[in-house]
Amino acid sequence: MTRPTEQTKRHVISTYVQPARLRSEKTVRVRVGNVQKELGWTNRTPSVFSTLLSKDFQREAGVELIEKVGGPTSGGPSTTWEFVFRVLEEAQNSVPVAKEASKGPSLLDLYGICAEMYREAGGAEAFIRSQREDFGSIVPESSTPEDDAAQEKIA
Repeated sequence: MTRPTEQTKRHVISTYVQPARLRSEKTVRVRVGNVQKELGWTNRTPSVFSTLLSKDFQREAGVELIEKVGGPTSGGPSTTWEFVFRVLEEAQNSVPVAKEASKGPSLLDLYGICAEMYREAGGAEAFIRSQREDFGSIVPESSTPEDDAAQEKIA
């Protein structure tokens, strides 16, 4: 089952934001009560309100909150609140959040980096097995009396 937050995001993006973007509109207005009614909900005002207010929604939708109008003076959730968003250009919202945060390569850049090596070895399991078998060759074997005598001459 999809969470109310995700349902709200998808509904607002497909019903309000995308059509506004297609019409080249600079702003889009979303009323909390309308969203709740369109989704067939009751008593979900706080959820819709907080979703529209969230930076996560704004980033995903490619919008920026300009103002909230028409709600109670307390500023709390209400069906009468209308959110006014600036519709950002496609280029501004097409960059994934993870890419915005990082300045260098991401972990996904490493994906498949050893694929060829594993393929040549007969798969990842075979490669790991061969590495384990070879591991003993880098560990010195136990010394013999002759080795001990040779070490004493060097010292």
